Amino acid sequence: MTLGISTNTRLLGIAIIHQGRLVDYSIRLHKQSWSPAKATEIITSLEPCVRRYCIKNVVLSRPYEFHQTKAWKQLSARIKDSCNKKGITVYEETPETLYSFCPQGQKKTKKAMMHSLAVRFPELKYYFAKESRNKNKYYYKLFEAVAVALVREPTS
Repeated sequence: MTLGISTNTRLLGIAIIHQGRLVDYSIRLHKQSWSPAKATEIITSLEPCVRRYCIKNVVLSRPYEFHQTKAWKQLSARIKDSCNKKGITVYEETPETLYSFCPQGQKKTKKAMMHSLAVRFPELKYYFAKESRNKNKYYYKLFEAVAVALVREPTS
């Protein structure tokens, strides 16, 4: 089982992929200001799904270098450290990876990537429609998590 994580210090999107199927997914909002305690809270919130699904691989969506804040780097390091202590392999994927889900010949945009994933996984259609209407993007992290998990899902 592969756990995809797309996070910043406010939103956490997670997706669990197994044999090409979307097993579970969620988006979580952490409103409080950044602190080491908030990082601990985010990591603790991942524990139940790691145990429940016997996660073997974690894939982090890594933002472009100029979008990586000090807080994001701290959180990312804490997630990696927590996974490594459990013997879970951690990968990172760049934003370019996300656009590999855009249909051939179509402009590579966030919306195209989300639409492609919503077509592949009908359970995401509701979130795609809702995100298309949102002024402030909320569900994008969920779609990012699905995409990065799919990219690194072992084929077997």
